[in-house]
Amino acid sequence: MDVEARLLDLMSRMQALEAGTHTSDARKATTAEVAQIRADIAEFRIEVSQDLAALGDEMAGLRRHLNEYLSSVQSKAKFQPGSL
Repeated sequence: MDVEARLLDLMSRMQALEAGTHTSDARKATTAEVAQIRADIAEFRIEVSQDLAALGDEMAGLRRHLNEYLSSVQSKAKFQPGSL
């Protein structure tokens, strides 16, 4: 079941609970679905945090590489006659 269908099912169960037309099984199922969605969200947050940390590492590596390249180009430009 995809996330949208799960959310729609959960919303209909919550509306039934609020209307007072619930059964004990429906309440247990709704509680289980809410717990699962919370776990999915927590897992998603962890994945995003890890991806952002990896992106930061990649950007730092790129910055170092570009600084080394710039230093190399500048030192070569100093020794070439007629350079800036």
